[in-house]
Amino acid sequence: MDTYTMIRKLEGHHHDVVACDFSPDGALLATASYDTRVYVWDPHSGDILMEFGHLFPPPTPIFAGGANDRWVRAVSFSHDGLHVASLADDKMVRFWRIDEDCPVQVAPLSNGLCCAFSTDGSVLAAGTHDGSVYFWATPRQVPSLQHLCRMSIRRVMPTQEVQKLPVPSKVLEFLSYRV
Repeated sequence: MDTYTMIRKLEGHHHDVVACDFSPDGALLATASYDTRVYVWDPHSGDILMEFGHLFPPPTPIFAGGANDRWVRAVSFSHDGLHVASLADDKMVRFWRIDEDCPVQVAPLSNGLCCAFSTDGSVLAAGTHDGSVYFWATPRQVPSLQHLCRMSIRRVMPTQEVQKLPVPSKVLEFLSYRV
């Protein structure tokens, strides 16, 4: 590891972090944890921007930190950077939008272990304990102009550099993922 340098440590989960995936533009990081939550982070600032809970109401840290039978095992960003899929021990796969608090769709899946979107985002594949792989066709959506602008600029500069751009504050808000 002589050529690799540790930049930052993100803290916030109450149990093991078992999966993580960067958004296509690198501006966001989704993490899955046995604490029943998926967090979407700004990896450049360390801020948690979204929390996707798999239990309602959210469990206390004591419950979340133990054997709760609702472990989130996998998370994956879609190619459009707007959608996240997660698998949990509650026998469900959830499809989320990064700008909504609740899943946009839920599907049954027993014994899920891992998931990944196809490179074009048209399919989600999920592997299970029994050696099977399940596929879901995903809906096509046209991203907003705001999201396209964010993705374009965030591919080339981190949060701190975006915040220093000599542009009006409204434009900075438009280009930033918010807490």
